[in-house]
Amino acid sequence: MANHVNGNFYSEVGWPDMVERVARIAIPCQPKKGDASLYWQTMKAEAGAINLYGPPYGLPMAISGMNSNWYRGYDDPAPQTVITLGERRDFLQKNFDSCVLARRVSNRYGIVNSAVGWDVIFVCRRLRWSWPPFWKHFQYYG
Repeated sequence: MANHVNGNFYSEVGWPDMVERVARIAIPCQPKKGDASLYWQTMKAEAGAINLYGPPYGLPMAISGMNSNWYRGYDDPAPQTVITLGERRDFLQKNFDSCVLARRVSNRYGIVNSAVGWDVIFVCRRLRWSWPPFWKHFQYYG
């Protein structure tokens, strides 16, 4: 019923589960003191899920090239490790030296929607370009 009022509700089912799975992957990847930060590059609504449910897990704010998220940019120092949600493998392999599939996203309800059910989580390291030119061309709308 709620989805008839606002079509976004359905896509939010499973966000807490998705963020918990990201946190389980991210915690072992956390940088040592003095190392560059760990960030999450996300697509679509995943940035909202990370930003909403991530703080109790100690996750930083998501970075994303989508819509107005792009204007927020990334922190300094630039990330060395990037955990991605919903990004295509071919794009990641083209832009990072190393990308490992960490897991597929699911939720306890078995619902597949625009944010949960088809996404995969990759852990990527060492961007092949410097961040400023990469970020300049990473903006997209959806």
